[in-house]
Amino acid sequence: MNNQLSKNKIIISEHAIQRREHQNSINKDILIELVKQIDNKFNISKKENNKYKIGFRNTVAIIEKKDESLILITAYGFKKYDYKIDNINLKVSIAVSKEDRKSNKDKNRGVIYKIFRMNFLNKKVECGTISDISKSKNSRDRQKKDIFNYKLILDDKLFKKFENIPMNHYHLYFNDFEEILNIVHLENQEYILNDFRRKNQ
Repeated sequence: MNNQLSKNKIIISEHAIQRREHQNSINKDILIELVKQIDNKFNISKKENNKYKIGFRNTVAIIEKKDESLILITAYGFKKYDYKIDNINLKVSIAVSKEDRKSNKDKNRGVIYKIFRMNFLNKKVECGTISDISKSKNSRDRQKKDIFNYKLILDDKLFKKFENIPMNHYHLYFNDFEEILNIVHLENQEYILNDFRRKNQ
C-alpha cells in the first residue's frame, strides 16, 4: 500500500471532526491531510492492524489501522501547529483502551474492591474503590502505609448529588472495615454505597 493514501482509504470519525458540542468543527480535508502527513512520517499504513497513539505532550492523534484503511478516531492540539507535524516531536505507541488504562490504574492503586450504587435507572454502576495501600504505588499512600491498611475512594461527583456522606474528602484512609459501614455495606460479596439522600429533593 502506498504511503500517499487516497481519500477513500482514510476515514475521519465524527468525533475527530467535532470533539465537543461547544467546539467548532474541523474541516475534514484538513484532517485527511493530517493523517497523510502522519502516515508519510511513521508508515502507520504498513503496520499491523491496531490502534496507534501519535503524540507529543497535549498534541495527540489516535489512528486505527484496519486492513486497507486508516481511521482517525480523534485528534487534538494540532491547531497550534497549523496542522503541520514537521516541527512536532511526535512519538508513536500502541493506543491503550480506556478499559485497559483503568485496569492499570486500579492495579497501581492496589484496588481490591469496587464500590457500586444503583443509579436513577436502577442500574448498578461503579462509584468508588477500596485499596490495599501496601500494594499501592501512589506516593501519598506509601507515606500512610505504616499508619493505615486501606483507602476508600468515592467518585467526587457523588458529593454534589447526595447529602451527608460522612467524609471530609473524596478519599478516606482506614484500618478496619467496620470503620466504613456508615458509607458502604457488603451485599452479595460486593460493596454497595449506602442510601444517602439526594440533594434538592
